[in-house]
Amino acid sequence: MKYSVLIPTLNEEKYIGILLEALADQEFKDFEVIVVDAVSEDKTRQVVGSFKDKLALTFVESPKRGVSFQRNYAAKMAKAPHLIFFDADVAPEPDFISKIDCYIEKGNVDVLSSWNVPISDKLIDEFLYWAFNQLYLETVKDRFPAAVGTFIYVKKSSFDAVGGFQEEVKLAEDFDLVGRMFKAGYKYALLKDPKIKFSVRRLEKEGRVQFVWKNIRAAFDYHLRGVGALQGKYKHEFGKFNLSVKEKDRSLIKYSKKVLQLIKKSGQTHG
Repeated sequence: MKYSVLIPTLNEEKYIGILLEALADQEFKDFEVIVVDAVSEDKTRQVVGSFKDKLALTFVESPKRGVSFQRNYAAKMAKAPHLIFFDADVAPEPDFISKIDCYIEKGNVDVLSSWNVPISDKLIDEFLYWAFNQLYLETVKDRFPAAVGTFIYVKKSSFDAVGGFQEEVKLAEDFDLVGRMFKAGYKYALLKDPKIKFSVRRLEKEGRVQFVWKNIRAAFDYHLRGVGALQGKYKHEFGKFNLSVKEKDRSLIKYSKKVLQLIKKSGQTHG
C-alpha cells in the first residue's frame, strides 16, 4: 500500500459519494481510503458503506469532533508511508493520484498541494480562484508556503515529526501545518497540474462578497499576527451544509450529475 487517502466527514451525504466514486475511478490503484466521521446525523455512513466493494475502505467514528483531530486520527490508522488528505467535497480527476505519484517519484518532496478549481459555471468563481492561485499561492510560496485542505499530500514520517495538525487550531490548520513543516526544513511544492476541483458550497452559503472579504482580512491577520489571531475571530463552520444544499438541490442524483458535468467543463477552462 503506497498511499493512505484520509477524509474527515460530518454530515456529508450529499458530497462524499462523489469523492468516493472519483477515487474508485482513479487510474492509480495502490491506495487505501480512511473516512473518519464525527458522528454524522445524516446518511454519510450509509453512502460510504456502499463503496466497500469498490475501494480498500475503512469507516470509523471519531471519538472527538474537529477537522484537525479527525485528520490526525486517520493518520494514526494509515498503513501507507504517504498520506493524501482530501476534504469531502472535492472531485479529483481519474489521473489525479497518478500525476501526484509521478511528481513524488521524480523529486524529493515532503508536503505539497495544488491549484484549486471551483466546480461552478459562474465566471466570478473562476476568476476568484484564478486570483487566489496565481496572485496569492504562487506569490508567497517561496517565503510563506501554504496549502488548502481541499488537497494536501504529506510524507507520513515528516507529518509525524512535526506532530501533525495542531488540534486546537480550528481555522487555517492547513496553512499552519505547511508553515511549520517549511520552518522545520521540509521541502514543499505547489503544483498547477493536477488541479483539485472542489464544491463552491461555502461561497454560496456565506455569500461571495462576504467570503472574499473575510478571507482577505484573515490572510492579513495570519501573516501579521500568526494563526492564533484567527481562532474564534472568523466563523468557519464544519459539517453544516446539508440544509442549504437541500434547499437548492432536492435530488442527490440530479446534483451529482450537475457536479460531474461541471467538472468536465471546468477542466476545459483552466490550462
